Amino acid sequence: AGNEALSHVSFCVQPGETIGIIGSTGSGKSTLVNLVPRFYDATRGKVCIDGIDVKKMDEKELRRAIAVVPQKALLFYGTILENLRWGRKEATETEMKQAAEIACADSFIMQTENGYDTLLGQGGVNLSGGQKQRLALARALVRNPKVLILDDFTSALDAETEAAVLSGLRRHLQKVTVLLISQRISTVRRADRILC
Repeated sequence: AGNEALSHVSFCVQPGETIGIIGSTGSGKSTLVNLVPRFYDATRGKVCIDGIDVKKMDEKELRRAIAVVPQKALLFYGTILENLRWGRKEATETEMKQAAEIACADSFIMQTENGYDTLLGQGGVNLSGGQKQRLALARALVRNPKVLILDDFTSALDAETEAAVLSGLRRHLQKVTVLLISQRISTVRRADRILC
């Protein structure tokens, strides 16, 4: 593209802080957070984690420290447990169930015929949009990331479920840095700071 998607953006995030990022469609919210795991590289300036420019970090190590939950949840054919384990292969069943509880996914999982052994169709076709988003969040939590990027991840959730999920994240992720993108003020209002 001829024009820069973002320019003159500068901010610092403290470890464990939750930053809400709000703006209209096409305002550059996703572009901004995609610079952190180096899905894109900044053409000018730099993005640092713990004072180190991400361009100087080993890409695998960088991405191991970051978990991203996109708006469109990506699930694959296999059991719910296998989908959660995709976040971290060595995760225990207890860790995966705890992540599912934080993401408010445990309740609907236990209502399925086979619980965590329920087979999902390709893309999670046998789940609602909100259920897919909560499973994608649980899978990200299984990774125990230093940085959690949530890109409009509650778009398919009703207000009550969204509030429960955000409250659970707040209680359990006090040491995780969270970048929370949304178009809705209700989603980011509990953040420590909000960028517009």
